[in-house]
Amino acid sequence: MPLKPVTRLFFITTGWTLAMYSASNFIGAWFWDIGTGIRPILLFYTTLFVVMVVSFGLASRIRAWLPSSTMMTLGIALNALYLALLLILRTHTRQYYIPLAALDGLSASFYWLSLYVLAASWVKTEQASWYNSWTGAIEAILGLVAPPLAGWIIAALPGLYGYQAVFFAAFVSLLACTWLILAVSRERPPLVRSPLEVRTPVDTRTIPQWRRLCWSFWGLGMRDGMYFFVPNLLLYIVTGSTVLLGAFAAMQAALQGAVFWALTRSKVSLNQSLGMLIAAVISVLALGILAIPLTPAVLFMLGAVIAISYPSFKVALESTALAAITRYGRDEQERTRLTGVKEVWINGGRLFSLVFLVLLLTVLGPLHIPDFRWILGLWSFIPVALYLGARKLLPPDLSPQAYH
Repeated sequence: MPLKPVTRLFFITTGWTLAMYSASNFIGAWFWDIGTGIRPILLFYTTLFVVMVVSFGLASRIRAWLPSSTMMTLGIALNALYLALLLILRTHTRQYYIPLAALDGLSASFYWLSLYVLAASWVKTEQASWYNSWTGAIEAILGLVAPPLAGWIIAALPGLYGYQAVFFAAFVSLLACTWLILAVSRERPPLVRSPLEVRTPVDTRTIPQWRRLCWSFWGLGMRDGMYFFVPNLLLYIVTGSTVLLGAFAAMQAALQGAVFWALTRSKVSLNQSLGMLIAAVISVLALGILAIPLTPAVLFMLGAVIAISYPSFKVALESTALAAITRYGRDEQERTRLTGVKEVWINGGRLFSLVFLVLLLTVLGPLHIPDFRWILGLWSFIPVALYLGARKLLPPDLSPQAYH
């Protein structure tokens, strides 16, 4: 019996999330173990974000060229190819980390661009609550289970066999996702678009405070770029334990999930500014690592601070962006373009923070573990600056309730 579109999308997002939690958390450890060093790992993520910035910048054109189902198929298939190359190349991946990063970035861009549109067209209004509740619950469960299990498998098997087992499991998960999306493509007639249809894009200058919103996403991206993988990588360098690395990822997933749940249980639209203020104050606690050696316990505490302070910024900015895009985006292609613009800014911020770190390594030479205390500690002022700019984004003209 054919699956309902909402059920199919639920299984696809679950498979993608499983693959990401299983493999992505250990990419830095993989490259470290095969001897690339810190600088190539930074360049890997820098290349990834460059590709994502370009892809999201071309969002509306990509959306016009490719149906969303085809775009999602490509995104999932490219990520499966990326994992297959990791399995085939083994230690030789250290010679090809730039093209591999480009492949990973392109696959992620295609997936997230298509997911936005497909969720809007496949999930009916009466199904939205079921879909969001179950995807959120499954994501929380996978975040608690998959990283520790993957870390244990990597530690239990000798050499690179543990990594290969985890990458292969993620590869199989993505193959299942590809089959699910291809099946729906066969069931539905192709969408024919007129190549002569031309629409004048909405002028973003007419969207209230859109520029301030974009700069706020840039600030969030700067925060994420540094905190995205540096603490995880340092934890692995200090301990050499993928088990602890998996526990670290699970801890962050649990704390983020708890804060996201708490935000959904409160009147978020009335408390966004207060929530960001609390998150900024919590973020400043990272300054404490300036005077403390980067032991595993300290890195776990830093990871907890990062995880707890993230959701308030994410909810406030994304809900404000969604309200603006929903109001001013006249059709799916226009909403995709505005979403792409938003993603360009956040990924641009991530890219900037990584370029900054690469330049530090280039100018100052190899950094030792204690040197990262200053970078991670002083970076805690980024959320403070983010709060000072974003708190002015919540007058009635941009708050979600204004559009109902």
